[in-house]
Formats: sequence, C-alpha cells, structure tokens
Amino acid sequence: MATPESLNPAPLTGLGDHSYKKVMEDDYSTGKLNLKFKGTTKNQGTANYKGWLDISKSQSKQETKFQFPYNNYFFQIATREDGAKVHIDFGEVTKFGNNARVNLFANAKLGSSHLGQAVLRFGGVTQWNQLTHHLRFEYNPNNVLNAFSRIFLRRNNWVYVFADELQITNGFGVKRIDFIIGHTTQNYDVFFRHLTDQPHNNKEWSQLTNGRVIFDLVYRKNKNTFGLETEYNLAKTQLNAMVGVATKLQNFDVKARVNLTQQKLGLSGKGKLNEKFNWTLSTEVPLNGTLPSKQGFFPLPVGFTLDASL
Repeated sequence: MATPESLNPAPLTGLGDHSYKKVMEDDYSTGKLNLKFKGTTKNQGTANYKGWLDISKSQSKQETKFQFPYNNYFFQIATREDGAKVHIDFGEVTKFGNNARVNLFANAKLGSSHLGQAVLRFGGVTQWNQLTHHLRFEYNPNNVLNAFSRIFLRRNNWVYVFADELQITNGFGVKRIDFIIGHTTQNYDVFFRHLTDQPHNNKEWSQLTNGRVIFDLVYRKNKNTFGLETEYNLAKTQLNAMVGVATKLQNFDVKARVNLTQQKLGLSGKGKLNEKFNWTLSTEVPLNGTLPSKQGFFPLPVGFTLDASL
C-alpha cells in the first residue's frame, strides 16, 4: 500500500520540489540548529520528530508526526506548539477507466487553546496518467470557506504546475495564482515561475500579476550540478540573482551559492556519522569586505542539522 498523494511531504500550497531546490535552497539552514529523527515500521508506518532553535532569537520549536495505514485508510497525527492536526486519507474511492483514480481525504487543524479554533478541510486527489489534481476546501474559525486547486502535469520532458486559491464566502476573491513551467533533460533543466505576493489576502487582478517572476537554470556535468536563479519582484521593481554549485568531495556533499545582489556567499557540507546519523553544517559570509555578523553565541552565522533514520 503506497503512501497516498494527500500525505506527500511537499506542502500542498507550494509548487512541488524540483531540481533547482536541491542546488539553490536545500541544506542552507543558516541561523538554525536542527534535530530530526525518523522511524519506520514494517507496515509503512512512520514516526517523525523535528526540533529547531533559532540562534539569533533564542526561540525553539518542535513538531511530531505519526503516520500509519489501517485497512484501506491512511492516518496522520501531527503536533506543534500552536496545536495539532489529524489527517485521514480514505483511499481510492472510485476509478475512471484503467488509468484514472480518485482518493478523498479530510483533516482538522486544532488550536492549542480550544476546539473553536479548528480549521476543517476536505478534498480529493485525482491521478490520471501523468496528471495529478488536488482540490481542497477549507473552513476556518472566521466562517470563511476557501478553495485550493493544484494541477501537476508531466508530459515528455515538460513539467507544468498551476496553483490557485479562492475565497468563496464572505466576499468572493482570488488570493493566489502561482505556476511553474519547466523543461528537463539529462544534462539541464529550465524553469519559469510566478509566485503571488502575500497570498493570504484577496487581490485585484493587477495585484495577482504583480508578484515575483523567477527563472532557474540547472546544468549537470559528471558529479557537479550548477544553478543560476534570477528573481524579479514586479511590485518593487527589484532584481535578485544567485549562482550555485553542488558537488561531491570524497564522502561529503558540498554546496556553495553566491547571492550576487546581496554580495553574500553561502556554504554547506553534508556527511554521515554512521549508517543511521547524518549531519549538515552551513554558513553565510559577506563578500563586500565587511566582517561576518555575530549570531547568538557564535562568532559568525552558522547552521547545523543532525538527522537520523532509525
């Protein structure tokens, strides 16, 4: 029994994980100390723990997540400081032909103080050949009903993802229109994205198209992966550009990225302590001749992650 798409670890409100994320974003958790544990059972059950400390603010958070199948259902129970979430996937409820199938799911996000703060959600996931569609309705404590839709399509070497969010009651409006179009090959990937600014508020059409447009180029050769990212904020008429590289040195995964606009260099290294424990160390330093700023009790910005699979 495969883990259902409604429990995909990538956030439903995002556009998914793509190759640019691995070279430009992952493992750069500078400013945080992270601790992660994951355990699995023989029947596809999992238990996850994540704790992190913001070094500058001296603030810590933690979350736990338990996931397990039962008959044709899949359950997930998650907790954080601000409350908990209970999720159930009802499994495949119908099929259309030989290739299309539909799963239904529901979850409730409970506030830490009382049940009146609960956010209720219900939706479905339709998978047909290379197309996956999420549709989710959300009812929050302010008596507002929202709807979220995301379409993911992979055709030949092309990737398309379209995500939109609507407020249905208490004043109809559009909150988000995000999309990504990408072309992938063996050696290079190209992506173009549009992301809505402040997606939780209703917007006029001009505000929806006044978000951020991002271009990513990923190139792979031998054991090296190179990345280029340019981001233009249409509302602020602001341009940001980064270049990055990821490679393997002996038994270590090493990454570097340069923010050309902010003139900062980010570095990260990842390795194994043993068969079960992995570590990641990262930092970010200025390239304009100034000294790195002190972060908490560290003389320069630093991030460290320890994760284990048990």
